[in-house]
Amino acid sequence: MAFLKKLMTGLKSMAFLKKLMTGQITLWCAFWLIGVPLVLLWDVGGVCTVVGCGIQDPTAGALLLALFALSSIAIPFVSFAIWRSSSKYPGQTWSQTLLAIVAKLCAVVSALLAVTGLAVLLYIGFYIFIYPVLNHA
Repeated sequence: MAFLKKLMTGLKSMAFLKKLMTGQITLWCAFWLIGVPLVLLWDVGGVCTVVGCGIQDPTAGALLLALFALSSIAIPFVSFAIWRSSSKYPGQTWSQTLLAIVAKLCAVVSALLAVTGLAVLLYIGFYIFIYPVLNHA
């Protein structure tokens, strides 16, 4: 019985992700309740990594890098969901149309920055871990 309950909970969360990715979640919910907190986590992880907040403690540094990496992976997907939600947003007045355009612009900029951050992390990982092994071979 517990297995079925966990399975149904998993299916409900998958239904939410399907609604999110198809733009069936309202724009304000996708932008303010999902997108903005995720970007703030990305900002905190990135700034603390660059400034060196977690340098003294390797565990904190690893957690900050993991936070930055996971949010860099999630932001493009959420940006796509925001784009889809803003495409379905009813632009009946000029202010609503402007709001949808600004949301799309924020989604594109956030996705590009997150992909760039992920590329930098992959480059650093290559430079620190893989390059020394190849260099000594």
